[in-house]
Amino acid sequence: MLRKMFISFYTIGQIISLAEIIIGIFGNGFIAVIYCIDWVKSRKLFSCDQILTCLAMSRILLQGIFTANIVINIFAPGTFHLNQVQKSLSFLWFFANIADLWFTACLGIFYCVKITICNQPLFLRMKQKISVMVPKLLLWSLLVSFVTSIPLIWGEYSFYLCITTGHLFSNSTVEDKTWDVSYFYFDLLYSAASFIPFIIFLTTSTLLISSLWRHTRNMQCNTTSFWDPNTKAHVSAIKALISCLILYIFYFVAVTVFALPSCLTDRNWTPTITSMVLAAYPSGHSLILILINPKLKQALVRILPHLRYLKNLVQ
Repeated sequence: MLRKMFISFYTIGQIISLAEIIIGIFGNGFIAVIYCIDWVKSRKLFSCDQILTCLAMSRILLQGIFTANIVINIFAPGTFHLNQVQKSLSFLWFFANIADLWFTACLGIFYCVKITICNQPLFLRMKQKISVMVPKLLLWSLLVSFVTSIPLIWGEYSFYLCITTGHLFSNSTVEDKTWDVSYFYFDLLYSAASFIPFIIFLTTSTLLISSLWRHTRNMQCNTTSFWDPNTKAHVSAIKALISCLILYIFYFVAVTVFALPSCLTDRNWTPTITSMVLAAYPSGHSLILILINPKLKQALVRILPHLRYLKNLVQ
């Protein structure tokens, strides 16, 4: 009975994860296509558009790897034991994941510098130079992500962190659980690589919230309209950043649980739950960005009537 329940839950979980991935690929693909069309037409992209394009592309790669994992897990589960498959998928996942986190940090830096009200000379200088800094930040993000991912190509490890073997301190044949030590280094590497962009993003989000709070208090003391353009810009940026922060916290917890030794977690239910959470982060944030960003929202409004027309033609 319990086995049937797990099989049903596993199947539902895989379907939900796949649906989240499909939504995310369409959402991030929509963002990338809109900005690529703008780039072809005008031969330039604004700084924020550059960040969102890179963010969308990294998430498309991330969701492509999720899809490959689900397909392999369903149709060819034994393939995961092949060392070359492990290395390739791990390298691509690690690279896409770290790049996504750094691009998110770049988005936080851009919003913070561009929107936050501060009269410090260094901050004002950054505000003037941010458009020049963004391409360099994106290139450095890619470089750091690639360099950080290289050790996964050389490493010999298993996705199963606990292996069944004899007791470590005796010749007893009693089965016990031992750590796959090489995978511990992978876990440590991921934690170090993801911690810095997370702290940057958390700091910039805090500064923006603090700036909005000060700005709204000043507006309450004035006779001007409370919802002036500056306040709207603050609110839009904070919605995007806070929503991403909440999704990222769930994502980070899911990755941490997923990376724990299998002997410390439930082997049946935990992987299914974490896979749903992992797929939700890049998909959910892309939808939020589309709804918050005026350019993307207008493009979606223009496209929807054409989609309805195509649906009527098919029917």
